[in-house]
Amino acid sequence: MLSGILSLIPSGMPQQGSTTPVSSNYTSTQTSTAGTSNASQPVLYALSLINQVRSSYGLQNVSLSGERSGQQHADSMLQYGYLSHWDIYGMKPYMRYTLLGGTGAVEENVAYIRNESCSLLGCRGTINVDSAIRSMEDSMLYNDSQCCNNGHRYNILNPNHNQVSIGVAYNSSTVYLVEDFIDNYIAWSGGTPAYSNGYVSLSGSAQSGYSISQVLVSYDAPVSNMSAAQLWNTSSYSYGQEIAGVASSPLYYYQGIETIDANRYSINGQSFSISFNINKQVSQYGPGEYTLMVWLSNGGSGENSTFVGATYTIFINGSGGSYTPKFV
Repeated sequence: MLSGILSLIPSGMPQQGSTTPVSSNYTSTQTSTAGTSNASQPVLYALSLINQVRSSYGLQNVSLSGERSGQQHADSMLQYGYLSHWDIYGMKPYMRYTLLGGTGAVEENVAYIRNESCSLLGCRGTINVDSAIRSMEDSMLYNDSQCCNNGHRYNILNPNHNQVSIGVAYNSSTVYLVEDFIDNYIAWSGGTPAYSNGYVSLSGSAQSGYSISQVLVSYDAPVSNMSAAQLWNTSSYSYGQEIAGVASSPLYYYQGIETIDANRYSINGQSFSISFNINKQVSQYGPGEYTLMVWLSNGGSGENSTFVGATYTIFINGSGGSYTPKFV
């Protein structure tokens, strides 16, 4: 049996307590290996395992998101035969998340198991989907330090995650599992986030108990198609290169990155309205992916008190205009 897991690995990540074996009384009737069109039962099983362990640590359950980013990526990996956070178009999870309509922030776990028995008559797959999901989930929780610096475990036990988009794709010998954990705390208004002719607009309201902390801009080089061999050689991912931060007033500036003076930066309790121009950054860095990172504060202290609560990726072409890349 072959297996593998990859994860986004945050910096300064803590180890979160001792582990406790997880038991489940969930029984799935979906053990067929006839494709990926009906993944509802495996997805619900994976969700039950996630929430059981979160409950054992006193964390809020995550709800199943209606966004299809998890299933889309699981299907892609099975179809093209790779394991990676990137995809065949060279996109990272947060880029796909924007293109699929996501407006929160996403952190991704991916894993796979392959089981084939071979003889003189050839190889024949025999795999139980539920058992594979349970095995991958256990590995991400209890055997993650050597391969991934506990990145998967951190995602599963992150107290700020409140949703998850799960994807399960399989055939007779292989099961892929994707867990796109989502922080969804903002109700957007006025068709935002939005970008037009260099101007970014963000308006809406944060959930009670949360407020806008800062807005950063990151940059990735232009996406390009990747082969399965290239994708197998990738590991963890980041939000690209942080290049600028948005200041609410000329009295403030960012150290180490460029400061963008906002055209509008209004925060009234949980409500906010922010607009700014990134033409200077586009002129400096050229074509590529510019990702807005909206940081939230939950009013607490410690490592989890501020976090990326929403991202929005803008794709810029060689002429400086925005475009929608080829995708799925």
